Amino acid sequence: VGHVSSSSSSTTSIASAAGNSILSSIGGNKGFVGSAWIISSALLTTYSTTSFLKYSGPRKDEVAEVDGAKRKGKRGGIFSSRMNDEKEKDSNNVSSSTGSLSRPTLLTLYRFSGSLVLGILFHRPLFAVMDRIKQTIASLPLFALPATFLFVANYANSISLDRIGISLTYTSKCGIPLITVLLTLLLDGVNALPSALTLLSLIPIAMGIGAASWNHPTFEPVGFAAAMLSCVAQAALNVSSKRVMVKSGITGADAQRAMVTVALGITTVMSIVNHIRHVSKDPALEGEKAKMVDMSMDQPKKMAKNPPAWLAWMAVVAYHIEYILSFMFVKLVEPITYGTCDAIRRLAIIVSGHNMFGGEPFSKLNIAGIGMSLLGALAFALSSSRTPIKIAP
Repeated sequence: VGHVSSSSSSTTSIASAAGNSILSSIGGNKGFVGSAWIISSALLTTYSTTSFLKYSGPRKDEVAEVDGAKRKGKRGGIFSSRMNDEKEKDSNNVSSSTGSLSRPTLLTLYRFSGSLVLGILFHRPLFAVMDRIKQTIASLPLFALPATFLFVANYANSISLDRIGISLTYTSKCGIPLITVLLTLLLDGVNALPSALTLLSLIPIAMGIGAASWNHPTFEPVGFAAAMLSCVAQAALNVSSKRVMVKSGITGADAQRAMVTVALGITTVMSIVNHIRHVSKDPALEGEKAKMVDMSMDQPKKMAKNPPAWLAWMAVVAYHIEYILSFMFVKLVEPITYGTCDAIRRLAIIVSGHNMFGGEPFSKLNIAGIGMSLLGALAFALSSSRTPIKIAP
């Protein structure tokens, strides 16, 4: 019996070690992690985030719209109709009742709080919850600055998506690789930059993304400013989180958990202040005209309804997966490489968003922009592989 028990224990240990080895190998594969990050962001996050921000409740004519979309063969029928009607509904959807949050604020709260819960409860080893809590608390001072950039990037991006849509938001943010280059130059010096050929390849990527999403969108100052703020904050997050993770040796999942904890604290404080200002009839801190989501029981008839629980959880899970992969990837590559892959990710978001939520067909300029971006990414990959990038200590 003892021999059988020993053999069973040995087999379990071997299987566990093999499983850990496979997971470690996959987690250290730059190609796999980067590809999974881009795909999850372009599909899962794009759908859940945009649907959450634009949700206006079930509609009586929804079935008729589905049938009409099927007959016409038009992709994104319901989503396109809802998004096109959004501006007309905004004036009727704003509540003057007390205790309300804007939809971007609500999404940010859901994302950070849900991601923190998932990170603490459902990461390996599964039952080491207290250890993860202690490690997260100990890591908070290290990631305070990157977490601030994380909050700004996410919150400003939600406002931008809500006000100016997918295409213009990600067109405005195509300068992230260039801003990352400037930050790397300022922080690490000229020696940290890649070759001139590699830097030149960033130009067609940025230009291509702009051409791929160019569709004469309606310009809106607050939404555009939010997109540019998110652009700068995302570049700063890429550089600062990489530096902290390299110096501390903290993994991507642990770093993400610490950052969302700090970001959640910032979002909670901002929401409380906004609530107090709203009660006292002062303008909200974010200064936006986005739909307001009532947090009280006496909801006005014209109030935009809360998104359903399944959509909220989908947005949370999508965010968690995307950012876990993001921080895993940022530790495996240099900031400029990460920023370039981020640009390609945004191109994928523009294309998938167009297919999911409708819009005008791609023009020749759009198609040329997609090709230009892909060629730029290929040139970047080939040139950077020949000239490894060094980061100053």
